[in-house]
Amino acid sequence: MNNKEFTEKYYIDRSKQTTVKWLNAKKEGFIPMWVADMDFKDDERIIKALSDFINTGDYGYSNLPEDYYDTFIKWHETRNSVTYKREWIRFTKGAVDAMYQLIYALTEEKDNILISTPLYPPFKGTIEKTGRKVVESKMINTDGYFTYDYADIERKLKTRKVKMMMICSPHNPVGRVFKKGELEELFDLCKKYNVIVVADEVHSDIIMPDQTFYPTLSYKKYMNNIISITAVSKTFSLAVYSHCHVVIPSKKLRDKFDKYQQHYHLSSVNCFNALPSYYGYKYGSEWLDNVNNVIYENYTYLKKELSPYFEMAVLEGSYLLFVNIGKYNTQDSAAKLVMDECKIRVNPGESFGKDYNNWVRINLATSLSNVKKAVKNLKKLVK
Repeated sequence: MNNKEFTEKYYIDRSKQTTVKWLNAKKEGFIPMWVADMDFKDDERIIKALSDFINTGDYGYSNLPEDYYDTFIKWHETRNSVTYKREWIRFTKGAVDAMYQLIYALTEEKDNILISTPLYPPFKGTIEKTGRKVVESKMINTDGYFTYDYADIERKLKTRKVKMMMICSPHNPVGRVFKKGELEELFDLCKKYNVIVVADEVHSDIIMPDQTFYPTLSYKKYMNNIISITAVSKTFSLAVYSHCHVVIPSKKLRDKFDKYQQHYHLSSVNCFNALPSYYGYKYGSEWLDNVNNVIYENYTYLKKELSPYFEMAVLEGSYLLFVNIGKYNTQDSAAKLVMDECKIRVNPGESFGKDYNNWVRINLATSLSNVKKAVKNLKKLVK
């Protein structure tokens, strides 16, 4: 179906629910384009399968569906051209929970952990709250195209004795889907200095039509140094169900992670929370293709209308667009200006890294109608 038909069928008026993103939106008169979830309901087959399970009335102790692992592996082979083995897969309640567990399991207190900014705030937060030390390398921005600063990264890996590097691919908030050579160069450095790579890949299914996603574990040469965090919480907007996969090819690292989970009684999986992911993997491929097309249309429209006025990151993956309002910003935070003057709630750039107070993150997983309203309101800053 085309984008208009898809939106008419699946768009939800979420202002009537208690959802965080839309809570108080209509009452306060703003357009919510912040929290990273979608304004679309899932494929009806996913909803029906969940409803059928609930209607059985059987909520006792349960196992995962027999073909859960096969379904998960097939999804990633088909969509992302990467093959996982069943014994590599572990579970956590979410991506941020996985970060905490991996840091505790694989590093020591006061160890240095490297991140490249701007970056999703919980990366820095988990490092600090676990008593480790944050080492930051600022990404290079060339007209909205963000890349790693490899010289700076190598310098810090070498001089700061970094034990782990945490990355986001596709990147939140700058929307990059890193090219094959970019990741190879990064992994070469991490292998050279014996640094573990933890890759948050939860946005890996939201890829723009002209892009190719390269999973970190498709690089077999480096896989014993890499751990992937993956889920469909973004893919099918399933954040309310706390379920995430941690894929660890290295037996040495996997044993350490298992020991940590067992010590703190974290190794069991909530089978009810796993069901929406399972049904998404089984039934949601066509629905996802349509969602990606809607997001791409929203992006191309916004880019066409606003790029003459605002610098914006090149969106290759995810539904999150990073926009620089600096030329028109009159406040300490561009997000506050956009809220006050344009009645749009966005995520503040300064939460992703210092020196980004002129930037905002905009969620495009909504209707084109909402995007058009937001564009109209943002043009008030130009006038």
